[in-house]
Amino acid sequence: MPARFSAGMLVLLSASSLSGCGGGGSAPSAPLPNPVPTIAAVSPNNATRGGPAFTLTVNGSNFVSGAAVQWNGSSRPTTLVNGSQVTAQIAADDISVAGTDAVTVFNPAPGGGNSNSATFTVPCVIASTGPASGQTGARLGAYYFDGWSGPLTNFHFKGMPNGPYQDREPLSGWQDNNNCAVEQQLAWAHSFGIDFFVFDWYFNTAVTDPGEDLNSALKITHALPDRHGMQYAILYVDSPPFVIGPADWAGAMNEWVGYMTDPAYIQVNGKPLLHIIDMGQMRQAFGSATAVNGALNQLRAAAQARGLAGVYMVGGFGVPDGSSGQDGLFPDLTMAFVDGYDAVSLYGYPFAPPAINGMLPFSSLSGAGEWIWSQGVLKSPVPFIPVSMTGWDPRPWDEREFLTNDLMWFSRSPQDVTTFVSNAITWAESNPQLRAEPSPVPPIVLMEAWNELGEGSYITPTVGDGSSYGDSLAAMLAAPPIHSRAVLTLSDSGPADPNRNASGKLADAAGAPISGVTIALSDTPASGVFEQYQLSGQPLAAATQAVVGFRVNIEGAGPEPSDFSLYQASYIQTADGIERVVNGDFSLGAQSWSLGGQAQLTPSDRGAGQMVQVLATPSQTAALTSAAFTLTSGAAFQVSFSGRVAPSSRGSGYFTVIFLGGGTKISRQEIPLTAGKLTFGTTSTDVGGNYQFGLTALGISQVILEATYAGDAQHWPAYARVTP
Repeated sequence: MPARFSAGMLVLLSASSLSGCGGGGSAPSAPLPNPVPTIAAVSPNNATRGGPAFTLTVNGSNFVSGAAVQWNGSSRPTTLVNGSQVTAQIAADDISVAGTDAVTVFNPAPGGGNSNSATFTVPCVIASTGPASGQTGARLGAYYFDGWSGPLTNFHFKGMPNGPYQDREPLSGWQDNNNCAVEQQLAWAHSFGIDFFVFDWYFNTAVTDPGEDLNSALKITHALPDRHGMQYAILYVDSPPFVIGPADWAGAMNEWVGYMTDPAYIQVNGKPLLHIIDMGQMRQAFGSATAVNGALNQLRAAAQARGLAGVYMVGGFGVPDGSSGQDGLFPDLTMAFVDGYDAVSLYGYPFAPPAINGMLPFSSLSGAGEWIWSQGVLKSPVPFIPVSMTGWDPRPWDEREFLTNDLMWFSRSPQDVTTFVSNAITWAESNPQLRAEPSPVPPIVLMEAWNELGEGSYITPTVGDGSSYGDSLAAMLAAPPIHSRAVLTLSDSGPADPNRNASGKLADAAGAPISGVTIALSDTPASGVFEQYQLSGQPLAAATQAVVGFRVNIEGAGPEPSDFSLYQASYIQTADGIERVVNGDFSLGAQSWSLGGQAQLTPSDRGAGQMVQVLATPSQTAALTSAAFTLTSGAAFQVSFSGRVAPSSRGSGYFTVIFLGGGTKISRQEIPLTAGKLTFGTTSTDVGGNYQFGLTALGISQVILEATYAGDAQHWPAYARVTP
């Protein structure tokens, strides 16, 4: 059969034949260049800060194979749908910071290039003010732990972002190293009724913790143009390795004063507020009470040089190792007066009975706080700022009790925390003699803490709790006050007036007189008055013996002048009532006693017998120690000292009971040397709220006068004091 060919086949054969015979051919044509892509729209075009990863759809034209969606110039995993649509995977980290992000599409070569830019917005959603924002029930502050600026692998995030406590993530994100995160927390706090943050401040963090800036949120707050109604202060965390010594003090002072000149920096009595977390550590760093006093005065002078009135200094005790109250005892706070602090407060106090593992009720935590406040009433020589903890649950960080190595935490609810804060405000109002600022200014109350996430003391809105803790607090603070604040004045016409009198006025915060109520007056002579100084408790089980006595200008006391007399010392176990101090009334002279320094036995000025008298300058010491006596292990006790202490002895020393085990000191309980007072009398206010006492019975004596109003169903208590 003859072959059959189509025309096309003939052409192909002819071309092949020619080529095979050495004929020339044309080169392949170059591929066409890729076009420049164009974006018409992106979807979505916004996202919530801190939200999850998502798929971004980009619509436009001229998208080709190999096209890549870019987020602020960096490529993201991209899928080509067709020439007019691509999708990309956007990670959660891409929307972790508020702001405006640029979306572009890049087509590869040949040709190609970048498209126009589309805008993607991550807004910073700021809470609006609420009814609690203008509350006047307290000047309410919250400690702010500034340790969340590093990478999520930093040890501060242990157990949380990728652990079992992920629900503690703040709604503002784990990290607060950007303006939005800090602004959100400032606005939330203000909407809840909080007035100021007290930022933990750390020295030399670039060396001690190079992984993050532990002062990041403070710096951001200082730089923000809008603090959303919040003020702030600094808490110097003088714990190793952040301790400042004399050589570095000037540099720290200058940094602090730079913050203090900010109008948003909170002031107390017209002075910027500074907290120091540990008074004891300050003494160790500077070497003596005199050196600490000098350092604090240097800071005051530096502030005055910048046009400020000074600095209101708050000294801390019971540092966050749980030491305060661990053995049922309370620290001596006289160092606050001696070292030159204006007030005292503390940070956390997560102590519990020994050998406790697991969860405890919140009432154990709040009860501990209320016990601390009650001891402050008895033992603080300066104003006392109460602190309520918002929780304690250190399981992420596995923090254990320092004496027992127990891991324990407390249950909590929004109502638990709110009630505790309310009780702190009530305590502050009920003890006006310990107020940092006099009425009618609201009392200062602190919370520990806003964001101690690793230790479970926080109320910042979180993934797990939402804003429930803050909302509960706001509801309490926005409620109408149950009492009105009262203002009491007092004056003494003086010893030179033959018709000497004390007078004053009681009014409410608006100035309206409070009539027909009782005012009580007490007086403290310059020489002091006879007083019974008592304390009770239960020693540690290891204690088998004890001694009693006093210390003046040694062992943590002074230096201050001291003028007092001791007539009798007693130690009784409540179960048997047996007196254990031998020769406790000094009827046998110095038998069974060791006297040192300015402690001298003299005839008693209260009748027959003898007393121990101390007249010491700040550079002189005095000590008295009884012979050791035997205890019943763990038995409850009551110790008392009968004495006369002049007001000038304030801060010079203390009466003490020292517990021993195997001849070694185990613990010590102290009663500061404070002057007693005499009840002068009571009177009633007239229709104008005025009152008066005749003081002719006092003659020309120099006395401290104190007037008190106990309060009633409508008014908080009030207090006034005048000194010679």
